[in-house]
Amino acid sequence: MTSAFKSQATPVRPGKSSKTSKAVNGDKVTKHFSTHQELLADMEEFHKKTLSTPGAARQFLIDAGLLTKSGKVRQLIRD
Repeated sequence: MTSAFKSQATPVRPGKSSKTSKAVNGDKVTKHFSTHQELLADMEEFHKKTLSTPGAARQFLIDAGLLTKSGKVRQLIRD
């Protein structure tokens, strides 16, 4: 199962290479970006991929813990 939250994007200090690099720590993949534009482009790509189909959007909400696998909305705040 892939989670939408396993990928975290963080900007890199100025002066670094302009290429996007990925560092792997166990199951967690951390992306580093040289410019703000690269970060925004990656976010836009993720947005398009997540909303490409209703099933992909539903899977994102399940991975985020907002929906159950059966499609019911989880109660996040309990009284």
